[in-house]
Amino acid sequence: MGVLLLLLYLLAGMIYSAVVHPAARFLDEKDYLTLSDNLVHGPGFSMDGVHPTACRPPAYAFFLAGIRAMGGDFFSFRAANFVMTGATIFLVCRLCPGKKMFGGLLIVTGLVVCYPVLFYTSATLYPQTLIGFFFILAIALIVITPRGVALNVVTGFSFGLLILGAPAFLLTVAVVLGTARFLKIIRWRDVVLIALVTFLMTGTWTLRNAAHFHRFVPVTSNSGINFLVGNNPQATAYEAAANAALDPYYEHVGNLGLDEFQGDHYYWETALTWIKGHPGDATVLYFEKVLNFFNIINVYESGNRAEFPAWRQVVMAASYLLLLGLLGRRLVEIKRFPLIPREKLFLIVYVLSAFTSAIFFTRIRHRLPYDYLIIAIIAMDLSRRFEIWMTAQRSQKQASSVRESNAGMKSL
Repeated sequence: MGVLLLLLYLLAGMIYSAVVHPAARFLDEKDYLTLSDNLVHGPGFSMDGVHPTACRPPAYAFFLAGIRAMGGDFFSFRAANFVMTGATIFLVCRLCPGKKMFGGLLIVTGLVVCYPVLFYTSATLYPQTLIGFFFILAIALIVITPRGVALNVVTGFSFGLLILGAPAFLLTVAVVLGTARFLKIIRWRDVVLIALVTFLMTGTWTLRNAAHFHRFVPVTSNSGINFLVGNNPQATAYEAAANAALDPYYEHVGNLGLDEFQGDHYYWETALTWIKGHPGDATVLYFEKVLNFFNIINVYESGNRAEFPAWRQVVMAASYLLLLGLLGRRLVEIKRFPLIPREKLFLIVYVLSAFTSAIFFTRIRHRLPYDYLIIAIIAMDLSRRFEIWMTAQRSQKQASSVRESNAGMKSL
């Protein structure tokens, strides 16, 4: 049944990919499409088709470029995203310890079906779908025991790809490794080797940037604007980039003719200057952003609001509240069923990710890869409940059969 439900989910994704208008709807999509096109038909990783750039993380652009090189189009891009979602669902099933999770694929797929924002995001050309796959792959590799050099190398490789897809996950990697070591899931030597391979992976792209631009650019040059989005006098926790008050900063960079690296430096300095000058306001805003990580709705830019009518926001809110409710039920019974180490890992990483994400800004879209962690916790809980129920049903049937057999013997 689980395989059938997953196949139906993927079929629905393919149909949806075919009927959605084949055009980019968001700025990020346009940028990744441009980068992928120039990787295949142009000078390489470039936005204008002439000069190299580091304005976006490279992983998703190369992912799209690989599909484009094989003759892929919008349908292929979206279909590949749904395949990644299907692979992530399978990996979540592998997070269960020991024996195979009872009804695991059916439960996990069912939870994903009940969380339709993952379906919608899979049909966009945002990197979150690919990031979610790399993230859960790395988590699935972290909890494998016993560990050897090869497993640690592959785990570090996965973390490296994750950071090349979303550099903000560098902080998450530190949280995952630190928490896994604290819970004694991995050893210090595992941490060191995984971190080394991760560093080498991300370092290759940093060396590429150094060769092209003759300066230190760790992965991407858009970290400054992301930092300013979440740290400026007009910033609010729930608006993020939808805040129109950011326009003067963009105009200032354009009027001065700053390149992407000078602009990045300007954005960082502007944000840091405001934080230093208003530590109280910055602290309050930071904790508001932490809470916004768990928000059920977002505010969107005027040009994107048509994509998110009221009914979609209601569905998105209700489905996330459902997940939180199921997670809450699991935690209520923590004394009866104590959390196992990997459940503690998933929960700690999920909560602490709110604090690392809030350094920049928090959005539902950015939270989606992490949401697979609470889906994993809920799935393990539901699997245990269903297994207990099924065992009880079998016991009742066996007891009933024994009683009927005894009654038959007495009648003879």
